[in-house]
Amino acid sequence: MPERLPDRSSPSFSWERGNATLLAADASFDGVAWRRTVAFFVDAMILMAIFMSLMIFNLITFFALTGLLTFLWPALLFVLYDTVLIGGRGSATIGMRLMGLKIVNTQNEEPAYLQAFVLSVLFYLSVTFTSGLILLVALFNNRGRCVHDIVTGIFVVNAAPASKAGG
Repeated sequence: MPERLPDRSSPSFSWERGNATLLAADASFDGVAWRRTVAFFVDAMILMAIFMSLMIFNLITFFALTGLLTFLWPALLFVLYDTVLIGGRGSATIGMRLMGLKIVNTQNEEPAYLQAFVLSVLFYLSVTFTSGLILLVALFNNRGRCVHDIVTGIFVVNAAPASKAGG
């Protein structure tokens, strides 16, 4: 009597790579590249303010956090900031929200925390190892997508796209 293998259910989490195009109006991508750049600098200023306040706290506590702040904290802080804000409600960092942007996946839904974590880690690793040159890829595609966006299957879009009806 042949043995039957158990049925395998399809996983609930998937990043579709075959159909990696977002079915949205082109207005969703108008001005995304420059807004995304400004949003990054706003987020960098926020992160630097948090980091500087932690350094001051370290000084006040007679360097109790020196080991943590020297090696682990900056990378952890940056990744945690992006993961929590992109994976949470609103699916955008503070800078992205100020610039009217949000992140969606290929199903036009908010990304999960795991997807936001992978996106954040890939962003910081790729920027670190290429001195930021990898971000030039966004200039050569019509939707302003970077390599880490393509790999993780996300799109940065306008939160409220302008209508194409002219007056």
